[in-house]
Amino acid sequence: MFMSRSGWLAAVVAACMMFSVTVAQAQKAVEGSADQTEAEKTAELVEKVALAAELTAFGRGELADATGLKDFKSPEALVAAGGILLRLHKQTGGKVNPANAEVTEDGKAVAAEGETNSFAHEAAALFDEARALPSKDKSALEAQIKQAELVTERGAVGGPRVISRIVKSGKAQHVDLAFEPHSPASISMRGTGKVQFEVIGPGGKVLWHSQGSWGFYNFQPGRAADNKGIKIKVINGGGPPVAYTITTN
Repeated sequence: MFMSRSGWLAAVVAACMMFSVTVAQAQKAVEGSADQTEAEKTAELVEKVALAAELTAFGRGELADATGLKDFKSPEALVAAGGILLRLHKQTGGKVNPANAEVTEDGKAVAAEGETNSFAHEAAALFDEARALPSKDKSALEAQIKQAELVTERGAVGGPRVISRIVKSGKAQHVDLAFEPHSPASISMRGTGKVQFEVIGPGGKVLWHSQGSWGFYNFQPGRAADNKGIKIKVINGGGPPVAYTITTN
């Protein structure tokens, strides 16, 4: 069943409102409960990265199968996504930690190409992308961007872990990720083009797969041995090379 256009636009507006709270409210939310562990705080950040990825896909018109909105793009959704990422940049003090992960393709290690972009860099790119899309009210859009850029939070929690690679046409890469036992594990995945993500469990069982160029998966590891065999598979089915980023807590 398709969600109406008004329903999706309402969701975008709700996201904008959610992440346009006052500085004091945002800081309180970041600090969280005194009983909240660092892993739990960072897991919440990863969920917000996933929300930004979904808004980005909607803004680019990549969710037509789910929305029924053919050729519909939303610059406002891209600004909302950029606002989320910029807030995350401020909340973490700009920290982006490399993930403790091994990436392989055809059994060979795949090295990183260049440095991973910061959340602030991604936000600025989304703002520019929004400006380039047709809009009925360019001044209102610019005002939304300026409001998103006014975020002033200082770092309050440790940054999530990030790994970025490029998967070429017709290739698949495997990413081995390690998580702390008995702590929440959250994984956000996003690509710059058509790519599929799969979470592979022990014995090669597919536990989850994405429906587009982004996805989010979380679970609660038990013993350290429970993590053995968990991988992320990134598949480029035949399109142009795709840069992808996996963010974890």
